Amino acid sequence: MKTELYLPLVPRRFGVREISREMALDIERSLADPTNRLQEMIAALINVHKADMNDLREIRHKFRGMTVELIHIANEYRLALKHVPEDCLYDGKNVIWESIEQISSLLRDMVMAPPFPDPQSDSAVISAAIKRFVEHAGFLYRGERGLVTFTWGGHRITREEYDFAKEVAYWLALFIPDIETITGCGAGIMKAPFKGSQGAYGKQRTIERFGPRDFIGFTEKNILAAEPPNEVVNRFLVFPNIEYRMEAFIRGAHRGRVHPGGVGTLEEILTMLAVLSQPENQGMPYAFDLVEREGGSYFKTLDGYLKLCLKDRVEGLYNIHRGAPTLYAQSMAEQTRTQNTKFLWNDELVFDSRLQHPFKVTFESMENNIWLSRDQSPLDLLIHMRRVFSAIVHLAIKDPDMLLSWKDERPRLSGDRDIVKATYDLIQALVAQRRIHPLIRDRLPFRIE
Repeated sequence: MKTELYLPLVPRRFGVREISREMALDIERSLADPTNRLQEMIAALINVHKADMNDLREIRHKFRGMTVELIHIANEYRLALKHVPEDCLYDGKNVIWESIEQISSLLRDMVMAPPFPDPQSDSAVISAAIKRFVEHAGFLYRGERGLVTFTWGGHRITREEYDFAKEVAYWLALFIPDIETITGCGAGIMKAPFKGSQGAYGKQRTIERFGPRDFIGFTEKNILAAEPPNEVVNRFLVFPNIEYRMEAFIRGAHRGRVHPGGVGTLEEILTMLAVLSQPENQGMPYAFDLVEREGGSYFKTLDGYLKLCLKDRVEGLYNIHRGAPTLYAQSMAEQTRTQNTKFLWNDELVFDSRLQHPFKVTFESMENNIWLSRDQSPLDLLIHMRRVFSAIVHLAIKDPDMLLSWKDERPRLSGDRDIVKATYDLIQALVAQRRIHPLIRDRLPFRIE
């Protein structure tokens, strides 16, 4: 069954008291341009059964025929959605209010945000543009904050891993009551920190003592349609690409931690290690923790892989914590007791321009622009290692049609035999643990010789 929706825009999400005619015209033009993919993203945001939809092709099929246009009615602007599947609504008639606010945040970031410079611009110019983007979204302007951390991890995790990540966040918010977290805002590890901290905030009367807490979600337009935000997120930013999103995670937090995940999590970890290994950043204090429950083997496997590929050149770039959440939380509370949290945005970090430019995934680029060899600097090797996992994420989530177009052909990975083989084995381990997208679970999107 199909129905119609008339969703109001939320002016405060745009940073204004009233939507102007000029803003409305910009929204109309963007909705009319199919290359913006706004309809797909709006469909994902109103779909209450998010757990059932993790494939972009499923979203397109379910919402085929749905139309979205901007109308002016009762002195306000609304989105008129026609031919909406009733089963995507919690009662067959309405969407949750959080989805309405998230749609306004989406339009703010995709339509109203300041333009980004040419991708070939100097790294510092791009970094400044990313800062303007998050400023425009209001992320940097909420008065005094406490400690802000980013948390990465997968949504294809076991219940035990979810509960562990939730418990870690609970204890952190007990030990550090004013802590806030940025995640990728989807399911799994991207939701667990929010759920855990909610309980601790109540016990510590955090809101009464420190003011409302932000549950911050950073996503990206090509991922959003297949991985919509969870219902806890209340500060929602949609970046134009993964690279700008990754830089915002790192600059917009005082430290970071990672729980187990899939190829997307490995892409994130390699991004962080590349930043920390950059000569200009060496010696700069930035704690990066890999955290899992007692008996977990995910980070033990990853640690072995990194040391095989980079030898001792990754020494000191990350810390592995395995054990009771209380011990990790207590340790982190001690480490950050005197940390300066006055400035949220870290302008001092330097980003290699290759970490800011999207790796354009094609059959040819995977064969010719990935070189897994030690005959280059650690930074260069980490960037090439990252490209492997970036390509898998792209083919599994953002553009599955490209992978299907290759049929039985696969690009070849090149480099040192032991690194190439270790990369293959690591991804096969993710397959065995069912941490990888079903589309590529049976056959990887590359070959080795």
